[in-house]
Amino acid sequence: MAPTSESSDVGVSSLLDIGDDVGAFVVYLPGDTPSGELEACPAGRPAERFHTGVHPRPAGDGTVHVAVFPQVVRGSYQVLDDAGIPVALVQVTGGHVAEIDLR
Repeated sequence: MAPTSESSDVGVSSLLDIGDDVGAFVVYLPGDTPSGELEACPAGRPAERFHTGVHPRPAGDGTVHVAVFPQVVRGSYQVLDDAGIPVALVQVTGGHVAEIDLR
């Protein structure tokens, strides 16, 4: 049997469904989150939060943990910490990918 890796998703590509009023955003993190997920919400609307997985990706000589929100309607979004407190604000435009580096 071939050896397996604990992080079988390292290097796995993300599929983005963007265009018209839909964009995406990517968050670079210093490491994994306790839940393995990252939450965001439309700015000022924490009751409408949503989440995505945090995955290790190869970067240079190491690995970076990344959360990809692949399909969001254009607008302002807050990235939330584990306590639900906003830690960053991102502006998403249709057909584009925004990036936030929290490392």
